[in-house]
Amino acid sequence: MKTMHLSSVSATFNPFLPSSKIPRLVLSKLPASAYKTLKVTAKQLPRSSTVPATLELVFKDGKTLNYSWAHETAEQKAAARAALLASGNGEKQKKEKVMLSDIVWELDRHARGIAREEELKG
Repeated sequence: MKTMHLSSVSATFNPFLPSSKIPRLVLSKLPASAYKTLKVTAKQLPRSSTVPATLELVFKDGKTLNYSWAHETAEQKAAARAALLASGNGEKQKKEKVMLSDIVWELDRHARGIAREEELKG
């Protein structure tokens, strides 16, 4: 994970929910040397919190990547399943889930673009 073009990383998560896995993994993937050059903010929410887990990556060129993961309760999952069956098509709709590899890929892609711009400027 290329962190030299990042200026800050901010994560908010409830460590007791499975939806907080990705923000915790991103923080653990940061190298120790990155804490000297980055502003890293991690906020742990209380166990009873229903606020979605968030991750914000800010690059030195000003671009911001924001991600959010909401925890679904069993009732919400059952209601979504019932609505899908009631729609009549019976096909599963693909939900876009952002994984750690997607975030690392996007971070590296943008870092390569910034490096290319710096190289062209000289």
